[in-house]
Amino acid sequence: MQRRPPGQVLLGLLVVAVGVVLLLERTGVLDVDPGTVVGTWWPLAVIAVGVVSAVVVPRAWIGPAVVTAVGAILLLVELGVVEPDVWSALWPVAIVAVGLGILLRAGSSGGDADHVTAFAFWWGAEPRTRSQRFTGASLTAVMGGVSLDLREADIVGQARIDVFTFWGGVDIRVPRTWRVRIGGLPLLGGWEDKTVAPADPAAPLLDVRVVSLMGGVEVRHGKTPADAPVEQPGVPGRP
Repeated sequence: MQRRPPGQVLLGLLVVAVGVVLLLERTGVLDVDPGTVVGTWWPLAVIAVGVVSAVVVPRAWIGPAVVTAVGAILLLVELGVVEPDVWSALWPVAIVAVGLGILLRAGSSGGDADHVTAFAFWWGAEPRTRSQRFTGASLTAVMGGVSLDLREADIVGQARIDVFTFWGGVDIRVPRTWRVRIGGLPLLGGWEDKTVAPADPAAPLLDVRVVSLMGGVEVRHGKTPADAPVEQPGVPGRP
């Protein structure tokens, strides 16, 4: 039996739990008002998305951490623990956090990094590595895009890439000699594997874990500089 991703399992359990509570209410076992429950506790869904995302892509933790924090604050507001105007004080904190995240998570744009980290917020990032012992990457795209170039890199055995995208896109270009396995948590988003599996079943494996919130991820092949067409010298007497 194929093992299901942890994020899919956790999200499925959450949906089942909600369904069970509604069923018990309809059958009279529980005396609750679904409208009141949903109206008060709906931020738990946001927190759940953040927690599940952290499980699926732990290396790309900034996005899941922000989602979880927003859900927690919304829940405190609904419960009356904090005043609704708390948002006016949190905006400067959020801006500082994003700035620190950009500084701390700015990824490699070239060289031979074995592990690449990239964070794109409102713009694009184009990290690239030629490492022959590539181990993985952490990619975050929030209302921006990340294009990771691995065409001249290589893997010893297996490598893993964690991707978190929110209203953004991630493009990963890999050599034709790699196998690709991709999965994760799509929420109004998704991913596409455009690669062709090599004939060798023992070829290096790239495991791509994705959390896509209204975003997209694409893994594809790309021509390396060595694949560029070579201009042929002209033949005398011909145009």
